[in-house]
Amino acid sequence: MEIEFQLRRVEVDGVSHRFRLYVPADYDAAVLFLHGAGERGNDSIAPTKVGLGSALSEREEPFPAIVVFPQCPRETHWTAAAARDIAMAALDATKKEFRIERVALTGISMGAAGAWLMAAEHPERFMSLAPICGWVSARSTKDHADLIARIRTIPTWIFHGSVDHIVPVEHSRVMEAALKVAGADVRYTELRDVAHNSWDPAYGASNLLEWMLNPSAVR
Repeated sequence: MEIEFQLRRVEVDGVSHRFRLYVPADYDAAVLFLHGAGERGNDSIAPTKVGLGSALSEREEPFPAIVVFPQCPRETHWTAAAARDIAMAALDATKKEFRIERVALTGISMGAAGAWLMAAEHPERFMSLAPICGWVSARSTKDHADLIARIRTIPTWIFHGSVDHIVPVEHSRVMEAALKVAGADVRYTELRDVAHNSWDPAYGASNLLEWMLNPSAVR
């Protein structure tokens, strides 16, 4: 299915940033997607070519949610607060334009690392969280415990490849275990013999996309 990703702009600290939107005819929610390190830049197109964007293009039916594709500047990282501010500004602009209240958060690799932090910073903003082959940047055991305490109320589904040599799978195993101890609604799918690209099977072969929009109903 051919998709048009609509261009938008948002200004953060006096700098204009381009981002893209997937806008189906029918929607009642939004998804914020954080791309990986390879899609950084300022073209606004690269984030739509890998991960969730490509999965949407392969669907036979439209995905019933607006998807926000911000872009992380090349010289920074989603784990930097300034970069996450760009993503949140894109989300806020989209919510204002389309009057969307329900928002899911997902990311791949570097984007998943940013998603963990963003969820902890704004737990009230997201109805579900789907980090794929990511890691958690926490400076201390206390910081890690605080992060777990803040995101434990968000239904979470973690994906990771079992033979990922770029971001070791232990990062996701640790998060699943900690969230379980905290009593969170957490799922974990470890993809056997899959390396770093666990996003294609996560967004494609599983029912993750449907779960993100209704985590209490999809099992």
